[in-house]
Formats: sequence, C-alpha cells, structure tokens
Amino acid sequence: MGDVLMATPLAASLAAAWPAAAIDWAVDRHSRPVLEGNPHIAELVDATGCVRGSLSPLSLARLAVRARRGAYDVAFVPDRSPLMAAVPLAAGVPVRIGLDSGGRGRSHTVRVPASERKHETELYLDLARAVGIPTAVPVPVFAPSPLDREAAAAYLAVEAESAPLVAVHPAGGENPGMRMTEKRWPAGLFAALIDRLAGEHGGARFFLLGGPGDEDTSRAVLAAMTLAARDRTVDLTGALSIGEVGALVDGCDVYVGNDSGAAHLAAAVGTPVVVVFGPTDPLRYGPAPGRGVAVGPSAGDRSDAAVSQLRDARGSRAIEAVSVDRVWEAVSGALSGSD
Repeated sequence: MGDVLMATPLAASLAAAWPAAAIDWAVDRHSRPVLEGNPHIAELVDATGCVRGSLSPLSLARLAVRARRGAYDVAFVPDRSPLMAAVPLAAGVPVRIGLDSGGRGRSHTVRVPASERKHETELYLDLARAVGIPTAVPVPVFAPSPLDREAAAAYLAVEAESAPLVAVHPAGGENPGMRMTEKRWPAGLFAALIDRLAGEHGGARFFLLGGPGDEDTSRAVLAAMTLAARDRTVDLTGALSIGEVGALVDGCDVYVGNDSGAAHLAAAVGTPVVVVFGPTDPLRYGPAPGRGVAVGPSAGDRSDAAVSQLRDARGSRAIEAVSVDRVWEAVSGALSGSD
C-alpha cells in the first residue's frame, strides 16, 4: 500500500503532461482502496495475484490479456519485478518505461536505473523524467470520499475543540506475502509516549488505529498505558476502512506510527507525520518532503542502521534503540506547528 501511494505523484505528472490521456492503473485487491477516488486515474485494473506473496501465473496471463485488450500506447512500470515488466511486453504495448534493477528490466524499451539510493517517490518519478515529462511535487495523492469523511466525523467531534487530536498506529509491517514485525516500535514505548503526551496536553484525545489482525498489538499498547491516558484513547483497530482511516487522520493534528502504508496515507491527506524507523531506510521510505519527520535509531537519523535489502532486516532490533524522548520531541514539534 505504501509503495502504491508513493507512486501516485507519477500518475499526477502524467495527467498534467497528457490531460487528454486515459490513465489506467493495474493494482491488486489489497492496495486498491488507496487509489479509489484518485483524480488522475481513469480506471483501476485488477492485478490481484500478480504481486509477491500471491503470485499466480494465471493472474499474470489474465492481466496481459486485459492490457492487450486496452490497446495501450505506453506502459509505465514502477516495479522491480521482471514478471511485471513482462506483462506489457506480452500485451504488445509498444513503449514500455520501467525500472531496471539488477538487469531485471530487460523487457522495457526505456530502462530507468534503480541502483541509486533515493526516495522511492523520486525513483518512480524518474520514469517520467526519462521521457522528458515534467514531474509533480513528490507528495502522495489520496482523496477520502464524502462517506469516508462522514464516518470519521463522528469520532472527531469532541467537546474541547482546541485540544490536540493524535492518531497512533502501532502496527504495520504486514502485507500479502510479507510479515516484518521488526519495523514495529515496541508497544510499551508507544504507551509511554501516549502517557507523556496525555500528561502535558490535558484535553488531548488519542485514536489507536490498525487493520484487521492488529488487535493484539493495540491491546498491548492499551494494557501498558496509565488509566488516565486510556480514558482519553479511542481504540478503532480493525473498525475503519482505508478511506475512513484517511479521513480520520485528516482531522487529526499529528499522526505517529511505524514505517508502513498508513504513514504514507497520513502524509497524503496532509497531516504532519512522525514515523519511527528501525531496520528500513528513511531516505527511501520516509515521509514526503514537508509532510513530517522520520525518527531512527541513530542520533542524526542518518539511516546508519538501515539495511539495503528488506530481507536483511530479519531479526533486527534496531528500532528498540529509538527512545521515547526523541519521538516525543518530534510529536511535540508537530503539535506546536499546528497551534
């Protein structure tokens, strides 16, 4: 979901350069909700079964058939998979612009190097730059629906309108085919952060967020909190859709969580974000410019402890070195800026 959101500025760039073009996006069922309502996309094409973790040769073949039927003139492939690169080739798309990571982009007619260490959004925008298209601001695009906003409004209506609203997402690190709890800051530290913020901001309200399956993580945070902080916390884990999460976070003063798709969703709606990093690289996966800060295990957040390949993060305990003081400082700074 985070990768899809980080690629939305590419669609914005293409829409601005080619206003008469119909831009379709192939996306799997898991990530589809973050593209629904995107103003730059004409149609969402089902690519379920074509991504790591749920890969199916039959699904790849179906996607190629669908792409051939669409008679596309150009395909942009912001994905490093050689299988995904082969889909537009099999579909007969004449111009195929995609990432070339380790020689895996041989199916593309325009190969864009993917070896430089840079933010993923900038890497995806390199696909447009490779063919002379001006690029948009590298900020994710997400548009909650009116129904999403209506559902979120019920939770956002609080008596003390001037009191800060804080969204907290203590889970993450789980996608189809990938589970990496090493990206999660310990539940006890999230609890200590909320306790401290509750003590310093008397009327503050906290929203605990997460998807289905994250209930144990949220319960661990609640169990470690003081009773006073718990009384001001609404646990919405598993209760909201992706769109409703985006709408609720849009109404909050700050979002704090781990390196996950939800953090990019928060950045997309414009809420200041504080993202706790451990083994993954904030230079590549951190908040969009101007939308928040990354707090990592090194004092200067220089990604010293980050790994170059996600598979190398297995067993890492780097995120445990991130102190409550440093995350509190970042959240307090974000709240001060929203006053």
